[in-house]
Amino acid sequence: MITSTRSTYPGKKVVQDLGIVYGFDNKLRAIRTLAAADTYLNQAIEDISKSAEKLGANAVLGISFAMADRTLPVVMGTAVVLADE
Repeated sequence: MITSTRSTYPGKKVVQDLGIVYGFDNKLRAIRTLAAADTYLNQAIEDISKSAEKLGANAVLGISFAMADRTLPVVMGTAVVLADE
């Protein structure tokens, strides 16, 4: 699964847009610290990848991160099908 903050991907073209997907890591939310934010963001990216796979996507582009609530990072992006150019 390709995951990127870019809206395009080098050497690939978007052949199908499957819609917006989101992911988050809600494990042990009560004891989270900012120091481990990368761990939680990585889990949220895994979650968004799983959501995209269920739609038939092979990539999530335009990923953005919402950290307004530091104990619940949310990742959003667009699930797409990419093909070689």
